[in-house]
Amino acid sequence: MRLLRICLLCSLFIVSTRTAFSQAPKLGYLFPPAIERGTTAKVQLGGFDLTPDMQVFVHDSTASLSLTGPLGTHHVPPRPYWEGPRVFSTALPLPREFKANVEIPTGHPTGLVFWQMANANGATGTATFLVSEHKELTEARFRDNPIEVTTLPVGISGRLSRLTEKDIYNFRAKSAQTVNIDCWARRLGSDVNLAVQVYTADNQKIVDEVDTEGRDLQCSFAAAAGKTYSIVIHEADFRGAAHFVYRLGLSSGNDKAITEDALILPQTGKAEHSFQLAANKTYHLEARSQAIGGDLDLQLELIDADGKSISRNDDSSASTVDASLTYKATTDTMIKAVVSGYSIGGNNRRYEVKLREEQPGFSLSTAQTFKAHLGAQVTIPVTITATGGFKQDVTIGVQNLPPGVSMSGDAPVLKGGTGKVNLVLDIASDAATTAQSIRIFGQSEANEELGINDLNISVKAPLSGNLASRDPAAEQTDAILLALTMPAPFELNLIDKNRQRVVSRGTTYPAPFILNRNEGYTGKVRLVMASTQSRHRMGITAPILEVPADQREIFYPCFMPEWLTTDRTTRMVVYAFGEVIDPKGHVRHIGKNADARITMIMEGALLKLNHTAEEVTIKPGDSFEIPLNVLRSSKLHTDVTLDLELPDSLKGLISCESVVLAANQQQHALLINTKPDVRLAGKIPITLRARTLQNGKWLVKSIVDVDIHFAN
Repeated sequence: MRLLRICLLCSLFIVSTRTAFSQAPKLGYLFPPAIERGTTAKVQLGGFDLTPDMQVFVHDSTASLSLTGPLGTHHVPPRPYWEGPRVFSTALPLPREFKANVEIPTGHPTGLVFWQMANANGATGTATFLVSEHKELTEARFRDNPIEVTTLPVGISGRLSRLTEKDIYNFRAKSAQTVNIDCWARRLGSDVNLAVQVYTADNQKIVDEVDTEGRDLQCSFAAAAGKTYSIVIHEADFRGAAHFVYRLGLSSGNDKAITEDALILPQTGKAEHSFQLAANKTYHLEARSQAIGGDLDLQLELIDADGKSISRNDDSSASTVDASLTYKATTDTMIKAVVSGYSIGGNNRRYEVKLREEQPGFSLSTAQTFKAHLGAQVTIPVTITATGGFKQDVTIGVQNLPPGVSMSGDAPVLKGGTGKVNLVLDIASDAATTAQSIRIFGQSEANEELGINDLNISVKAPLSGNLASRDPAAEQTDAILLALTMPAPFELNLIDKNRQRVVSRGTTYPAPFILNRNEGYTGKVRLVMASTQSRHRMGITAPILEVPADQREIFYPCFMPEWLTTDRTTRMVVYAFGEVIDPKGHVRHIGKNADARITMIMEGALLKLNHTAEEVTIKPGDSFEIPLNVLRSSKLHTDVTLDLELPDSLKGLISCESVVLAANQQQHALLINTKPDVRLAGKIPITLRARTLQNGKWLVKSIVDVDIHFAN
């Protein structure tokens, strides 16, 4: 009986493994996120839970985006980290990046371009980058030094990659002028609320704005001729991550000037407009401010000839504060449209009112991405919205299907131009695991009596990525992305997954896993940190670990820094992706998370590095010694290597020869060398490092900071 139960459990496991489908990648970003049209730019293309075989798509644009390098490692935010209650906050995702090229034709329109990625696990949502008509620069600063802005207009791309980071831009006005600041972040997919301050040379604050409403900031200040101003950019809550990209637009003059024919809402907050309507006609009326760059939250009300309210609307959808409504006139009549509203942050009270007669017709909508498994079916729901009294049947069709994909059964029909239907596609079991944009459309017949022509209308889907869209109705595409996928032919199982593991701070915890492969699968499998983790990471890292085909038992090394607190559990989610040959012979990377998180509780460190240096003041080019003391736990009897841990900006300017302390040595004065470079000025902290290996292979590390004062 016991043997029978074991066999049943094994068979259930095999079934669940074979049907365990892969984990789709997530929304990405470009850095720099703004490209001058007519140029080719080198960028980093980032995203979450990516694999080496990503496909890239650009929608409704002549711009090209192509990968030029391999997939890099995770961008783990450096110190500082939160202290206190905020260490329990949700972790920000960890991106990985490709090198890529973006080519923008000279005649390309300015504005946002939408793009996305896909692999054999599924597709991301769409992301955005900006095509600009101005000169575009990318921040290149030494440490936290200000960047000098010499000409306007200009766009500067930056990112706030660590907590508390502030980017500073200095501008010297050649003449008296108004300087306009346009912050692009949420429109570029960065889920941040930027804050902007402007200071005079004598440190007087003249601008202090925070994007509390998530609409991206626009502000301005008056600059005097010959004066220097500092523009400071940071995240409102002082968060930082590699995907917190932004673009700072700086221009001179009154670029927001209101044209003479623009409508301006009076300070009373109300305006009236009259329109003549014809009997038995349906009209669509819009009052828009957000969509045209204004700062008004509008309401719209229709008043008939007798002064009676006949229709009203506040927000036309959940994603806009502009108003619209549809009204069918029963007689020839004059109606009054009352537009009212208030400012939601800004001084631009511009708006427009548009009335159009609705013609008989329809629109179709669905989602923008679909994941289809080989040998299965995918259901695509299509919804119709009829206008102008349209009541014809609409037949749904599809074009540009990948090889091996076909419509299942008869074409679905929306009877009378109402409701919702499902378009079902059959996916051949021997199709290639590729992603492709398809076009879904609705076809209706002509009706001469009603004056309706035959119509062929594409199904549209909303584009994601712009988190501060002013006109969501304009951000739609008929490029429906269909990603053909395969199941992961393995399971990654954490041994004793419900156990809390006691780990010393500053050490590496080798988490034990079992890699259970499907029968016959011998492809390479790689383990990495999952992009999405449950807790604030505080510098926890782990490598990309390749598992040989004949290896089943795995120890995945998780390095736990020495500053992790002991009053909370720390967790690690591991993502595994394996090389799989699809039915057409293509190598694809199929991935999924392990079945459980590694849960660890911290205890005291095994290694501690301290220094006894007094205040260090030197000139660039000098050398100096820092007395160090190494403390080891009784569990650690190893040699220790002392050296420096420096950011890229300081490498080559500050250096030392590494020193190895024997197991019975505790103290050493480390000699530090500097270069005679003018960039070495003021207070610069450096990090000293002590490293050893536990059990001959697992990293143990301790660091200590020393402030060096450079006097020029």
